[in-house]
Order: sequence, then structure tokens, then C-alpha cells
Amino acid sequence: MKIIILLFSLFLTACVSTDSLQSNGDFGDHYIVTGKNYEQIWHAATVAMSTDMNIVESHKPSGIIKSKVVNGTAGKVVGFFIQPTDANAPRYKINIVSKKPLQSNYDSDGEPTVWEDFKHALK
Repeated sequence: MKIIILLFSLFLTACVSTDSLQSNGDFGDHYIVTGKNYEQIWHAATVAMSTDMNIVESHKPSGIIKSKVVNGTAGKVVGFFIQPTDANAPRYKINIVSKKPLQSNYDSDGEPTVWEDFKHALK
């Protein structure tokens, strides 16, 4: 029984919270999208962030979607950040940040498959 409790405790400490995902110029991958409006970008982002993931936070007015991976690295979380959130901006900056369990806050990286899913949904 003690082993089960210990393993459960280790599992809980290995989980990453979506709260730790922030749009920061130093972390993740950055992309620029032109020729699309905010509604099109938001829709494609929602599709991409629900592919092999569960969306746990979605706030369209601030351009934020956060998901937990369900098929792939257990405990991994991904954030998708869109700026600006204007309906018809000439260009949009996309920042995709992902974190794996036991990864430090300074080791956040992008998630290339999310970008590919996003581009496919944006067509």
C-alpha cells in the first residue's frame, strides 16, 4: 500500500499545470499569420488544440487556449496565444508553448504538431 501511495504522489508531482503556460517572447515557437481574420484564426487554433488534446482553458477575448495532451507524452500541456485579438488585424502573432512533466519553467518549448494542425485547419 505504501508503494502505491508513493507512486501516486510521484505522479501528482510530475503533472504540469496549464497555469504555468504563459506567452513570453523567450519561450515557445512564434509565427506570423497574415491574410486571415481573427475568427478564422480562432477556429483553426481551436481545432489544432483539440487534436490529441483536451482543451482545459479557452478565452477568445484574450486569444488564449490551453490544452492537456491525451495521446502522447502523459502530463504534457500546451498553450496557444494569439495577438492581437482585433477582428481584422493585418497580421497576427501566434506563440505556442508546451511543457512536459518535470521540465523547468525555463525549458518551455513549442509544439510543432500543433502548428501543423493549425495550418491545416486554417486552409
